Amino acid sequence: MKADGYLNNVQLRKEILQHIEKGKYRLTKHAAEEQAKDNIDLQDTLQVLKTGYHEHEKTIFDIKFQVWKYAIRGRSEDSKDIRVIIAFSNEMMIVTVMEL
Repeated sequence: MKADGYLNNVQLRKEILQHIEKGKYRLTKHAAEEQAKDNIDLQDTLQVLKTGYHEHEKTIFDIKFQVWKYAIRGRSEDSKDIRVIIAFSNEMMIVTVMEL
């Protein structure tokens, strides 16, 4: 059973695109460090969020923070396979970014 607040694929896509369009997103310190480590820039991350797909099996409910952490997987323009983990509060938090 899913905890309240879980977004289905259509809702998730809509929320992601709206937050990007309005500039209502923020990278955590961890996400920025991981991007740098894997040589991924913000444009790569946003590209994955705009065009990638929801990895249901990697999406989890964070009990400590009481939020869903959604896994989005896709490719950057230079074909890097990337997973981005996001959560929503007032803005979209980019929790971490990794090259696979």
